[in-house]
Amino acid sequence: MKRILLPILCAYLTVVAAFTIRQKQLVFVPRPLDHVTTPMKYNQPYESVSIVTSDGVTLNGWWVHHPHPSAHQPVLVYCHGNAATLSLLSKVTKIFYSYGFDALLFDYRSYGDSQKAPLSEPAVDTDALAAYQWVLAKGYPESHVFIWGHSLGSSVAAQLATHTHPAGLFLEGAFPSIYAVSRARFPWLLVFPFMIEDKFETEKYVTERTCPLLDFHAENDTVIPIALGRKVFAQAADPKQFIVLKGIDHLDFPSVAETYRPAIEAFMKASMAAYP
Repeated sequence: MKRILLPILCAYLTVVAAFTIRQKQLVFVPRPLDHVTTPMKYNQPYESVSIVTSDGVTLNGWWVHHPHPSAHQPVLVYCHGNAATLSLLSKVTKIFYSYGFDALLFDYRSYGDSQKAPLSEPAVDTDALAAYQWVLAKGYPESHVFIWGHSLGSSVAAQLATHTHPAGLFLEGAFPSIYAVSRARFPWLLVFPFMIEDKFETEKYVTERTCPLLDFHAENDTVIPIALGRKVFAQAADPKQFIVLKGIDHLDFPSVAETYRPAIEAFMKASMAAYP
């Protein structure tokens, strides 16, 4: 029996050790920028901009703005997922523009054309804060600033909202924590919270924010099951709303963007009007 169980145990522990050692490669999947796929593919004008973080890293971003902004122009800071780059967000820029937002989309360090630098949760949080401050430096008041985060970016966005004062927060495909995701994906794997280096504790961050929250989750999400999204929403402080994106998977929001325009525009207007 020992001859059978010992090799199985060793193999299992090897898998656990590999997960622990390689966890950053599972959390962060930086990709190069595809310079062919830009917002111009969708006839959306944009500017390529550089953003310097507090620790001296230069990030690449796309700035999409209306030519004659009104005094009440809302602006969006977008935090993308772990395997995205600006190249994959070209169509999204046109959607945000059509909603009435000016928008800043940026690549985290080591993603796209952003400067190569070690990746970690504190590092990408620093990147998001730099993007937020870049928007404020353009002259937008925080009462008109919104943060939108998708997938891993939902945790980055939620954390950013805990120490800034935006008008509102959009979360798309949110998850409680990396630990919760690992348990959901690998229930057979012996993983404990202390083994997780980059925790991304979204369920904690949403209790600490004060701005209104609009939480979306794809009904058929195969990456972050909707049950995990509901756990985040259950923990979130008020005011909050939850919308199920009917019939789509994790990356399919652009296909239903027009359907949910009224809810997004209503949330945007109400949040700016209620800003303290």
